[in-house]
Amino acid sequence: MTTSPINLETIKFHLIWNKDFSFSRENQAVSLEELIEFLIESLEGADKSTANKAENLLTRIGKPAVPFLIKGLKSSHSRVRSTCAMVLVRIGQPAVASLQEFYIRNASRPKFRWIAEFILSELGMQVPVVDTRELEANHQEMSRKVLQFAKVAG
Repeated sequence: MTTSPINLETIKFHLIWNKDFSFSRENQAVSLEELIEFLIESLEGADKSTANKAENLLTRIGKPAVPFLIKGLKSSHSRVRSTCAMVLVRIGQPAVASLQEFYIRNASRPKFRWIAEFILSELGMQVPVVDTRELEANHQEMSRKVLQFAKVAG
């Protein structure tokens, strides 16, 4: 990310006025990925108004924001998690495949599984069937191998 400050109002005005997602400041182009990361990072200390603006901008960006929003579901900040979830619901169908993958990868982790279940149900989608016993067995086997490797590596 670039170091000069930027605010959501400036981004919002630019996006609405130019109807595109390229953004420049101080003769530097800002990539769409940087813009999405900025919007999600801004949620960490955001008040409700700022969070709503970021939510609307991320929704407007749509599908390109999905991988970043999925990553945001694992944030330690509740506003980041909840806003990312709401944006994914608002984006809808373009987010379904990524949400299903997120669910499958995290099916043995209730902390993350429930949020994917919630979003998928809000979208009227079926939650993938996953045998969590198999995932847990795989997780335990991997943990055993890591410990064994650590002992050998000393």
